[in-house]
Amino acid sequence: MTENESDDVHGDVVDITVPASGAYVATLRLTASSLAARCDLTVDDIDDLSLAVDEACALLLPHAVPGSTLTARFALEAGCIAVATSVHAPDASEASPDRSGFAWSLLSALASEVTVDGAGDELSITVTKRREIAPA
Repeated sequence: MTENESDDVHGDVVDITVPASGAYVATLRLTASSLAARCDLTVDDIDDLSLAVDEACALLLPHAVPGSTLTARFALEAGCIAVATSVHAPDASEASPDRSGFAWSLLSALASEVTVDGAGDELSITVTKRREIAPA
């Protein structure tokens, strides 16, 4: 890194769109891991985020219109990253990911915060991971 380059990620946003298929979820997991490292998250936090992104995608993909896309928006801050994954889903305002299964339980345990939004024809799950501070 040169003197003029900055490690400050404050406010950086990265958007990635892939086909709405489980075959491409690994791309989003790897991107989440790489960007979380730039946000100075711990190794455990990075692993948690990677799994959380995987679970969020698993919950969204059954709602996706065949042949559509899965979009991820990574919002970076120092010590924090928010990953908003979304799919094109008919009647997204009425659709909801399964919150009774193991995937939702795992997602909720791994993330600092999870939100679901269905508006128009987009269903999204936003996973936020903040750097965990070890107890003193």
